[in-house]
Amino acid sequence: MTQPYKKKTEKKKSSPLLNDPRRVSLNILLANQKTRRPLDAVLEDSTSGLEPLSRRDRGLANALIYGTLRWQHYLDWLIQPFSNRELKTLAPDILYLMRLAMFQVVFMDRIPVSAAVNTAVDIARERAHKGTAGFVNAVLRKAVSDYPNVALPDASHDPEEQIAVSTSMPITLVRRWINRFGVNPTEALCKSINNIPPITVRTNALKTDRETLITRLKDDVEEIFPTDFSLFGVSFHKPSRPIFETEAFQSGLFQVQDEAAQLVTEILDPKPGERILDACAGLGGKSGHIAQLMKDQGCLIAIDTDNTKLTRLMQEMARLGVTITETRTVDLVKATPADFDNTLFDRVLVDAPCSGLGVLRRNPDAKWKHNKRDIARLAIRQQKMLLNAADLVKPGGRLVFAVCSCETRENEDVMTGFLNERSDFEIVPPFKNSEKMKKHNMVSEKGFMRTYPNHLEMDGFFAVAFTKTLS
Repeated sequence: MTQPYKKKTEKKKSSPLLNDPRRVSLNILLANQKTRRPLDAVLEDSTSGLEPLSRRDRGLANALIYGTLRWQHYLDWLIQPFSNRELKTLAPDILYLMRLAMFQVVFMDRIPVSAAVNTAVDIARERAHKGTAGFVNAVLRKAVSDYPNVALPDASHDPEEQIAVSTSMPITLVRRWINRFGVNPTEALCKSINNIPPITVRTNALKTDRETLITRLKDDVEEIFPTDFSLFGVSFHKPSRPIFETEAFQSGLFQVQDEAAQLVTEILDPKPGERILDACAGLGGKSGHIAQLMKDQGCLIAIDTDNTKLTRLMQEMARLGVTITETRTVDLVKATPADFDNTLFDRVLVDAPCSGLGVLRRNPDAKWKHNKRDIARLAIRQQKMLLNAADLVKPGGRLVFAVCSCETRENEDVMTGFLNERSDFEIVPPFKNSEKMKKHNMVSEKGFMRTYPNHLEMDGFFAVAFTKTLS
């Protein structure tokens, strides 16, 4: 009997439909499956596959990629009853091919069922044996007809599995969150993670103001509105074209940044004329905000271990009209004051690498790539970064620690461990007037900020501000 998951050994024929969004989506999903790198990095590496697509087909490809990853566990639950083989034994391309087809059938009303199935069978025939194409055809024909009759797990018997399947979340995460929050709040959190979030940008106050930016963008987007907490944020849905192609973006009038991430820089509270360190700068999302609040006056040093990112950061600063930034290739885990000419900083931001479990709405691939060991490993690294950063702060200066995660091991535990080792630091209120934040449970009694993905249309973030005592 032909093994439906066994790939052909002979040389594959090139597809006559190289510009088909389904084929492009499959290639990107397979590339993502093979790496621990985030999906946005995989997409960036895949521009040669996406660029030939029309704007409409590029939008379809993105919807297929994100949707298939977002609903992966649920799709597998719907497919498995119609397969005589365990899905985990199938070759990744065949499994993702069936997931793609089922996603279109279940979630995309405008795509005919026949188109979703027939294309999947055609691609299977191109990529594998004839028997595999027959297997894909048989499974999908049954699944698209009968999937509405597939029952979900019984919530009264196994609420963990019911939530994991119905919201397409890893059961390990569901169990951990139920232990922490309870069943109903966990279900609400998981459901919210599957909602497509608005695009949020931060006004570049060096060049414009929020009201003017809204006016400039409103003809290119739907339902545009100012953010509730950040003074510079603007959110909107369904841009008519990629926002990076808009005149407002090319003129440097905004950066793409979630509202919660914007609040992190407000907690840092940079001032004009100060010497400030962005200690995990990446591509410069927060560097741009810091320079903006400094009114482009003073000294901003941005460090990272990746030279390529720092090069792109400086290109971004040029687009924004920022002139006070300089970059250095430094690993904060090993950094000492000597790396900065033994001159200390008024403020240091440690936006540390983390599990990214607070931004699953935007990065659904992360939920299939994380494990508990990763969180423990990252927390240890975060602690080292924070302790090293403390040596770079002036007496009376401010140190901010932030992660895009709501996991206590990566935030409160790191905060507590730091304070246990550095008695010369103490927590300070994150905002000058935090009553509005407290009303919405964004600021704790201990003095840190935490937001959740199901809360006020923000990503999940944690941030805490310390000050170095003068004595």
